[in-house]
Amino acid sequence: MIVVGVDVGGTFTDIIAVNTRTGRQVVHKVPSTPNEQDRAVIKGLMEILKSERIDGSEVEMVVHGTTVATNALIQRKGAEVCLITTRGLEDIIEIGRQNRLDIYDLTAQRPEPLVRRNHRIGVRERVDYQGNIIEDIEETEIARAAERIERINPDSVAVSLLYSFKNPKHEQLLKQALEKLGKYYVVISSEVLPEFREYERTSTTVLEAYLGPLMTEYLSRLERSVSEILPKSKVTVMQSNGGTMLASKAKGHVISLAVSGLAGGVIGAWTIANARGLKNVITLDMGGTSCDISSIMERIVIKPDNEVEGQPLRAPSIDVTTIGAGGGSIAWIDDMNVLHVGPQSAGAVPGPASYDLGGMDATVTDANLIIGRINPNYFLGGKKRIEMRLARKAIGRIAEHLGMTVEEAALGIIRISTSNMVEAIRDVTIERGHDPRDFVLVAFGGAGPTQAVDIAEMLEIDSILIPPYPGITSAFGLLCADLRTDLVQTVLFEELEDDNRLRSVFEELSMQAKERLVEQGAREDEVHFEWSMDMRYKGQSHELEIEVAQDSENLFRTTKADFERVHESRFGYSLPEREVEWVSARVAAISEQQSLIKKPVISINHGTPIEERTTIIENAESVLAQVYRREMLGINQEVQGPAIIEQVDTTIYIAKNWTGIQQEDGTLLLRREKND
Repeated sequence: MIVVGVDVGGTFTDIIAVNTRTGRQVVHKVPSTPNEQDRAVIKGLMEILKSERIDGSEVEMVVHGTTVATNALIQRKGAEVCLITTRGLEDIIEIGRQNRLDIYDLTAQRPEPLVRRNHRIGVRERVDYQGNIIEDIEETEIARAAERIERINPDSVAVSLLYSFKNPKHEQLLKQALEKLGKYYVVISSEVLPEFREYERTSTTVLEAYLGPLMTEYLSRLERSVSEILPKSKVTVMQSNGGTMLASKAKGHVISLAVSGLAGGVIGAWTIANARGLKNVITLDMGGTSCDISSIMERIVIKPDNEVEGQPLRAPSIDVTTIGAGGGSIAWIDDMNVLHVGPQSAGAVPGPASYDLGGMDATVTDANLIIGRINPNYFLGGKKRIEMRLARKAIGRIAEHLGMTVEEAALGIIRISTSNMVEAIRDVTIERGHDPRDFVLVAFGGAGPTQAVDIAEMLEIDSILIPPYPGITSAFGLLCADLRTDLVQTVLFEELEDDNRLRSVFEELSMQAKERLVEQGAREDEVHFEWSMDMRYKGQSHELEIEVAQDSENLFRTTKADFERVHESRFGYSLPEREVEWVSARVAAISEQQSLIKKPVISINHGTPIEERTTIIENAESVLAQVYRREMLGINQEVQGPAIIEQVDTTIYIAKNWTGIQQEDGTLLLRREKND
């Protein structure tokens, strides 16, 4: 059986094919096609089939990580949406909440709503907070809303009525009427997010409507194209929560794919690190366009909400931070003559200046080429030649403006790029009360291993782990992901409620989640569940997510005790006399996939350097670095810095006072030499 992971990045589309019987892995990269991602996916699949002489009928599964949804939100290229709300709440998505990134900024701007004012329709109906119908929705009111929808003729319709999570009857009636028209992608909040807080519920439902037509059309097109070359393969897609789902089941659930492209890297890096027994790791995925960072302590964190381009999104997502710091990040000088790097990126087209595709801007890749870390003749394993003269020309303009040498400007670009990533790592460690020196840095992506030592030096991290194929780790992570479904239901219970009522909510959600996984091919006996409860003190406006023991004899008593303990740990105090509320029940159904980590075949003989290369370090000092090819390194072979290790998908830089050790499992461990 052959399974294939395909991860689409801003610059390259990465592919890994794994034979699950033998463990053999084959990797491949092709330039991304941002406007039509499936073109690069199909091109890459066809090339790897041809080069490896694989019969398409041997491939049984393709797992895809995509940024189509994320890009549509960033670029505002989603569907035209109409929103139906309870009359009087038409402006809820514009009013939002009072949250501000900077409370003292008098010029702060909110993002434009995804639904125009004249595309919001209020209907006469009312349900109270307990789900009782105060005012029924009349047939004439439904007809009036449908007529207005037809006049506007949008691509999709989002329906979000007040307290529909308690009683969805009116939303269901509207959905039935609109679906009879047969023209629109219709979603209702009681199915997308049956959870309280009308603003977040409405925003998430609108996002589903905004992305739905685009994503379902893209995945349908991809499935058709894949079936032509891989006739026996099913296509699954990575969700934001780190689980996968069949592409054919995405309709109505595309909001779970909003940050699909970020999850694979975290899973891949954690799978590799966990196999080595590591518990505290910082994953750093530096690609061509961006850098994705996550801190993990014993398990990957799945948070219940997210935000994309200022739009609140209540959908379970892996806790990962993204910044505009990649190999293609552009260096520029502001009006105050200060050098910056990113967040703008040269992307795949035109790419860094050295790609010779028309790009004129200096980038991080060009800077690494100038200081000798990247070999212009061995980029992508020699499949793509990059031009030193073009890199020098682009960075030369920066250097001339700043009154320094080209080499000094290149070093400055690397330092600023490194500082940007270090600041993001501090946000997910120090700002949360953790010391980054207690973590191992797992660096991957096409550019991550090239600057990993610089980052570790600034954070005083002593150990770096480089995966076997750093540039393909995100694609590998797609193949390690489990089938997963997350469901939530707001209950708003108090302690005096019958314990059986709470347990029945969890059991009902578990049954629904299991059915979804079985539809995707999971075996019933292989599905397990994780229960959790959002809880708060009565009167609080925020909740804490508390794990729920499924075998507990009294859910109310045990979860209350856990809530008090977690609240004390998180905020330094608890209020044992204050009433507690059980707000929302959460269930994750998971079907674990088989491990694809096999022991690689690594030579016991130690490889020798293929050359020496001049590299430029601090103060523009030149030193000679020995250059190795990674596939030639033997088990336990030590490489003393300064050194450079090249492989098809990345370049690894080892500074002075650092040592690289080739591990038996295929990883490369970098260690800092400590002074006595």
